[in-house]
Amino acid sequence: MSRHKGLFICFIGIDGSGKTTQARALDLALKEDGIRSRYVWNRFEPGLTRPLVAVGRKLFLRRKDIYRDYDGYFATKRRLFGNRFLSSSYRCLLWLDCLYQTTLKIGLPLARGETVICDRYLYDTVADIAVESSYSEAQVRTAVYRYLTLMPRPDLMFLIDLPEETAFRRKTDIPAIDYLARRRQAYLYMSREKEMVLLDGTSSPDEIKKVVMSKVKELCQAR
Repeated sequence: MSRHKGLFICFIGIDGSGKTTQARALDLALKEDGIRSRYVWNRFEPGLTRPLVAVGRKLFLRRKDIYRDYDGYFATKRRLFGNRFLSSSYRCLLWLDCLYQTTLKIGLPLARGETVICDRYLYDTVADIAVESSYSEAQVRTAVYRYLTLMPRPDLMFLIDLPEETAFRRKTDIPAIDYLARRRQAYLYMSREKEMVLLDGTSSPDEIKKVVMSKVKELCQAR
């Protein structure tokens, strides 16, 4: 595999789809090939949004348990996002949080010429917002473009798609199968982007890895 610096490769998908397995395998393979590669787990962590989230949980979600009553929890949270002021404030602060975290975790390593293998990215955060705000396909795609305005755009994006029933059996910390089903739909909306590679999460890890390595090799040869 020819050597190129500064590639940005992402793996996204619902919990249990195998993102971490494939991202770490690719990171190891690139390192063995002599490429400066960095694995980054990039799940959004509240910063500026933390006070707003804390207040929302205390005032509206204190008596709601996502594991005991996912439907009730989800309905309450969706009502909160239906408030234009609250939802707009949250999304603005969230975007600033994402921008800051992305700059530190991804932007700086890319600027130093490292290849970054990202386990989750902004797309996963958009999927969460899409579910809570009942976004249509058009709204999901608009949100992706809006949030990516000042953030690095991946050179290669892998969406590992897996039936929610299978993912639910794999994970023990998911509150309900609907939690996965709703997010899977948001990811499938995003999968219509031409630069996204859709992977069959029901295939074996080795089979998926072969496809990933083939696509990465094609990218490197094209640069």
